[in-house]
Order: sequence, then C-alpha cells, then structure tokens
Amino acid sequence: MKKICLFLLFLLVFAVPQNVYANMAAPQKADIGSSITFEQNDALSVISEVLDITVHGSKADINAAYRMKNTMEEAVATAAMFLSPNIETSNVQITVNGRAVSFTRESYTLSYDTEVKTDDWQYAVLTKDKAVSYNDQLVEAIRFEMSFAPNEEYDVVVSYTYQLGGYPHLDFNAKCGQIKYYLTPAAMWKDFGGLTINLNLDEDMPVISKSNLNFKKIGPRAYQYISDTLPNENLQITIDENWYQNIFSTLRSPYLGMTAAMFLPFILIILAIIILIVWFLHRRKKR
Repeated sequence: MKKICLFLLFLLVFAVPQNVYANMAAPQKADIGSSITFEQNDALSVISEVLDITVHGSKADINAAYRMKNTMEEAVATAAMFLSPNIETSNVQITVNGRAVSFTRESYTLSYDTEVKTDDWQYAVLTKDKAVSYNDQLVEAIRFEMSFAPNEEYDVVVSYTYQLGGYPHLDFNAKCGQIKYYLTPAAMWKDFGGLTINLNLDEDMPVISKSNLNFKKIGPRAYQYISDTLPNENLQITIDENWYQNIFSTLRSPYLGMTAAMFLPFILIILAIIILIVWFLHRRKKR
C-alpha cells in the first residue's frame, strides 16, 4: 500500500460479560519494561476481512471491514483495540453492526515490530506521545466496545486517513511512500476465514516498487491480494513514481544546478580525456 505503507491491529480483550479475558490497557506511566499483552480468544471468529486502501497524494483512505461471528451459545461483550501508525485521528470512524460507536484513543511509542505468539501476544510500549529515537514509531491505539448475541454475526468496520511514511513531500518532487498495516495480531481470534486487500494508487505514485505480499495488478493503478489464510507477517508496501516520472522529478529538482556544479569539474575532466583519446586515435590513423 506510499508504503501502504498500511498497518492494523484489531484484538479482543474481554471474552464474556464481566470477565476479563486478557489485559488490554497500557500502563498509566509506561517504562522500558511495560507492554500490552493479549491472549487467544475462543469466542469470536473473523469470517472475512476486506481491506481497502486508496492513496491520494501523501495520504491514504483505509477501510478495514471485518465479518465477525459469535460462535458461543451465550452473549459475548468485547472490548477491542485497533492499532495503526500515522493515523489522522480526526477522521477515524468505527461502525459495529451498521451503527457508529464511540471510541477512545491514545498515542504510544513502540520499540520493535509486532510478533504473534501461540500463547499470547505482546506489544512493547516505551512511552506515550513522544518518540524517543529516530527508529521508534508513534502508534495510535483506538479502543471501542462490541456486543454479540448468541451465534450473532455482523460487520465491524474501522476507517481512517493514513499519513504515508517515506518522503512524499520532498522539495525536488521525487516521491516515495510507505504503507504499513498490522495483520498478524488477527491470529488471536478463534478463527480467521480469509483476507482481501484492494490497493488503489493515484497518478503521482502509480507503482508498487516493493511489497512483502504478492499483489496482482487488476487495472490501471489497481492491485489486489487474496488469501484464504492470514499471512504470518504484517503488510509493508512501498509505492513510487514510474521511471519517466522519476526522470522529470530529477530535472525539476531545485538542487539540480548545485549538484551539476559539484560534479562539473569531474565531467569536464572525463570529457577532455575522451576528446584527447579520440584526437590521438584519429591522428594515429592518418599517419
């Protein structure tokens, strides 16, 4: 996805009413040893997930639609958390069974990539709101509630605007974007039925230059990934300009003159050597 990069986490925390199934809340005062821990859920299944990512400029509209089902013969109350980097929180919308629901959000700095374990899932949190180093990543945690009647099935939709990673606003117009999306934590649901990712790029960056999942091109600037199983890694996509856009971006660079002046002496020396060799060979041939 201007690598999408498009990352999402959508995890269960309470399995049945009044009973805490896993720890969802982060520490009030996070430290280096703090983390959010989730456990495998045995009540709710994801029948399917459809992820739509539409890039426009340096941003992307992301819509994650889950078809979920309560497999229990009793009601289930669920607190869910959705994590993603680079969320513009003013545009977040959550709908559960066709109705908009309220949510809360917090920002965290994460120290390493996500990792799914069979017994539990841990996501390290170093501090709130402020990155402590260049390599750390700020992530928004969106929390909301869901309720399921016995054997009930319905859609849960999370939509938001995503700020592309990379350098989509460079002055010399050489654009490159990154989309990251958390896929692997969905393994903590009881079952996961299938995944469809629809990626639509714009004219500024119409090419997938790198992706850890194999997308199929289905139309002009349109790509799709379909799988019956959940990938064992999170989604990471880099989108870029095509070859001739890159050439024109370089020619439009305000630094082109300075760069040319820097290399001009070397170019003149090489040119002089070539001319001298040609002149020498020509004179030798005449003799």
